[in-house]
Amino acid sequence: MSLPPTRQTSGTGQNAPYRRSIKTRVTLFTLAIFLVSIWALALHTSQTLREDIEHLLSKQHLSIASILARDINHQMSERLEDLQTIAATIDNLQAHDLARLQRRLDGLRILQRHFNGGIFVAAPDGTALARVPANNDYPPLSPHRSDAAAMALASGQPAIGGPHRDALLDAPVFHMAVPIRDAQGHVIGALNGVVNLATTNFLDQISQNRFGNSGGYLLVDPQHRRIVTATDKQRIMEASPALEDYPEIARFLAGEEGSAIFTNPLGVEVLQSVHRVPVSGWYVAVALPTAEAFAPIRELQRHMLTAALLLSLLAGSLTWWMLRRQLSPIFDTLKTISTLAADPDRTALVHNLSIRRNDEIGQLIGGFNQLLNTLGEREAELCASTEGLKEAQRISHVGSWSYDSATGQLDWSEETFRIFGLDPQRQPSYADFLDAVHPEDRGRLEAAYYESLQKRAPFELDHRMQLPDGRIQWVREHGLTEFDDSGNALRSVGTVQDITAQKQTETELRIAAAAFESQLGIIVTDAQWIIQRVNPAFTQITGYTAAELIGQSPHLVRSERHGDEFYEAVWQSVLTTGNWQGEVWHRHKQGHVYPSWLTVTAVKDAQGNTTHYVGTQQDISDRKHAEERINQLAFFDQLTALPNRTLLLDRLRQAIAGSTRSHTLGALLFIDLDKFKALNDTLGHDKGDLLLKQAAERLTGCVRGGDTVARLGGDEFIVMLTNLSANAQEAATQTEIVGEKILAELNRHYLLDGTIFHSTASIGITLFSAENANIDALLKQADLAMYRAKTAGRNMLRFFDPGMEADVVNRVALESDLHEALAKQQFQLHYQAQMSGGVLSGSEALVRWLHPQRGLVPPDEFIPLAEETGLILQLGAWVLETACAQLVQWAANPELSHLSIAVNVSARQFRKPDFVSQVGEILSRTDANPKRLKLELTESLLVEDVDDVIEKMHELKNIGVGFALDDFGTGYSSLYYLKHLPFDQMKIDRSFVRDILDDTNDATIARTIVTLAQSLGLGVIAEGVESLEQLEFLAELHCHAYQGYYFSRPLPIDEFEEYALGY
Repeated sequence: MSLPPTRQTSGTGQNAPYRRSIKTRVTLFTLAIFLVSIWALALHTSQTLREDIEHLLSKQHLSIASILARDINHQMSERLEDLQTIAATIDNLQAHDLARLQRRLDGLRILQRHFNGGIFVAAPDGTALARVPANNDYPPLSPHRSDAAAMALASGQPAIGGPHRDALLDAPVFHMAVPIRDAQGHVIGALNGVVNLATTNFLDQISQNRFGNSGGYLLVDPQHRRIVTATDKQRIMEASPALEDYPEIARFLAGEEGSAIFTNPLGVEVLQSVHRVPVSGWYVAVALPTAEAFAPIRELQRHMLTAALLLSLLAGSLTWWMLRRQLSPIFDTLKTISTLAADPDRTALVHNLSIRRNDEIGQLIGGFNQLLNTLGEREAELCASTEGLKEAQRISHVGSWSYDSATGQLDWSEETFRIFGLDPQRQPSYADFLDAVHPEDRGRLEAAYYESLQKRAPFELDHRMQLPDGRIQWVREHGLTEFDDSGNALRSVGTVQDITAQKQTETELRIAAAAFESQLGIIVTDAQWIIQRVNPAFTQITGYTAAELIGQSPHLVRSERHGDEFYEAVWQSVLTTGNWQGEVWHRHKQGHVYPSWLTVTAVKDAQGNTTHYVGTQQDISDRKHAEERINQLAFFDQLTALPNRTLLLDRLRQAIAGSTRSHTLGALLFIDLDKFKALNDTLGHDKGDLLLKQAAERLTGCVRGGDTVARLGGDEFIVMLTNLSANAQEAATQTEIVGEKILAELNRHYLLDGTIFHSTASIGITLFSAENANIDALLKQADLAMYRAKTAGRNMLRFFDPGMEADVVNRVALESDLHEALAKQQFQLHYQAQMSGGVLSGSEALVRWLHPQRGLVPPDEFIPLAEETGLILQLGAWVLETACAQLVQWAANPELSHLSIAVNVSARQFRKPDFVSQVGEILSRTDANPKRLKLELTESLLVEDVDDVIEKMHELKNIGVGFALDDFGTGYSSLYYLKHLPFDQMKIDRSFVRDILDDTNDATIARTIVTLAQSLGLGVIAEGVESLEQLEFLAELHCHAYQGYYFSRPLPIDEFEEYALGY
């Protein structure tokens, strides 16, 4: 395009105004456009930013309020649930037993933690029956003092009251209450929790936090129009302002959620967001003064406006200065722009500028437009080509890459970045690429690339990529390299294709092919359930050939084990979910049925239409038999077929859980067959097994179908009763009836292969509920109660009480200490004087245990235990030898040589076959005078094998040992055997002497014993003489030998000898 000629005139006459006109117009126009644009942009941007920030802050505040409301809702719901859980455990009896109710509340630690203001139980009239902490000064509650309790009592539903000031606590509080119901569901009271808002509580997440520098949180009760708590705790209980003056607050109180900007009652414009707390109807408000909220945008607005002003001044100055300097060479500028039009890579604008006048500016714009058109066309073509390539790569999942060997520059297309899972914003490198390749494939990939360089041939390779999120992706690489004339690599280019889906399909096809030939029976039908194909395993399982099955319906293998409703449920499951699996009984071609595990899956096309159904089945007959056998071995006793301990424990856990739901009691009966060991030892274990089987049958017949009879092992059985009365006394009565029935059944004689055998049982009983759910403890309690029944005489039942457990613990500790006492010789003998005719004639040796911690342990505490454990044998031998050694010492003292010692011998010790030889060895070893030794025997010795007793007594009598019959009249007292036993003396028991002055029966018995002894030629001694009156009375009965505290208590050896020498 040629430029227009310029007129030449002398001076500046006509050119000057023309040029000044252009300069002025351009300057003013440029300034106007710039000023309008920059100020419009600044104002628009400022306003948009404010609106965006306001919207963003509103959402943020509302989100914070929502999170806080959900947390408070959860905390309140959790406390209501805890109150309901505890209220459900308070029965009518507790509600009327205030002491018991108070103890119940004292134990509710979790509620005391939840409610810092305390908890109380309110009667239907509002009166506080019990409270924690207890306070007798607290006035009785009425409905207007606890609105929550009043609502709970009236509605029968949990309730949360409004905030109010508590007179006793002198603090703002609110109440949470739930109704308490009796067994019939009637409301009998309310369990009330008090939250003290003035002290630390679960709402402190509001009061202990600020929002921003000047904002905060509020929790508001809309119903009572009061603030429950706030960041500023001084605002607690603050009333809401007049709603007509604050419509935004009125909307929030009416239940609306959201955000609003308004001026609060304090005169501060705030941005406030509100979200409700569903369980209480309160709402959480997040408030922030707009001065703080919009401070950043206001600062930005000021900066923008300042910048716009400065830019406007600068632009005006520069424009004026530039036009003055640059307008004269404008034709040179036009020539330069025309030159640039031939170089489209220098710039790229979007549209042409309009030419309004045919002056030099118009020519300049015309040349500029020519440049734009050229560049635009080329840019459009390039963009179209690039976008087409990108679209093609996206559709085909194929990316491209290039690598400059000289510079090391690696370029990837967008699709390549996506396939490799890497960030397209970063510059790719060969190291990044290798890091993304699966470690097992890196060597193979590099080898393929270097081989292609050596052979100057393209390469193709499938390998795996390990994406940043851990997924494995398969890709297919194609590449080739360009070389120069010298054979040096210049540039490598290639493509990468995502073939993960293809690989998965190939794998699935291989798996499907292998699965179809597996041992699992597979059947394929069309959409109408007509069999299309079966595998060999299916024909083997069903007995039908493939030819017999194809074209038929699967109904061919149906059995009658399932009704139509079962198959209808299977069909509905497949229709709705696309699959079904479960256990099904099928019929074999030969007619028998067998269990199988069946899976049915619908196969759908791309449009979601079902095209086929695939079924798999596995014959699980062997597994079912094995499960039944394993179940039998694992959970049932093999002899009696009763549940074993494992199954019992499982049922006991279920029973405890059921007791929790039904609020009923259960019972455990621990049953032990008496003298079962004697049966095994005498008649053999086969008879014992028969007895156990018959006992199991009788036990099963004594209980209901829902109860459990189990065998623990040996001759021990457990009967578990469930669904007993919720009242402990009634449940105990029900259990006792069953226990008596069991005793009666087990007392009937047993016929054991022609042998009639009689047996009894001992039963221990403990009741259980959800409150004492420790299974081991329950079994132990029942065992202890059974043991108590045995010790009480067998053939009876006993209920557990806590004292039994304490007795056992003490007994175990005492038995351990008793063993240690024997080993460490902690025993000593005390001697109690025996008087005859007013003269000290001897003493009775009484064993004492000096325990290092307990001190002196009374004999009646450890002698029975020693008898039971057999330690009495070792202890008795020690007593006998110590007494004989003492006789030897006294024999050396003329003043004490006349004294004898009486030693108590237990029945168990006397019945030892070597007892006589043991006494003889002790006498020989100590060189004691047997005539000074007297053995005291109790009547219990005469119950069994009296002939052996008589024989041993005569043997000892022959060597000089004397005998006394201790505690005569309190036990067996057989006069027939008495006259055949070589006793020297009879003792009147202290139980007769104690009340001999007041009880005529005791006096008569004492007189009879004296008379009997005299008639048998025996001496008689009375023990337990404690007064002169008793002594005189016995003397009148012609009893002249005495022992008791009237003369002396049992004394250690040093004190006794001092007593004897001074008497």
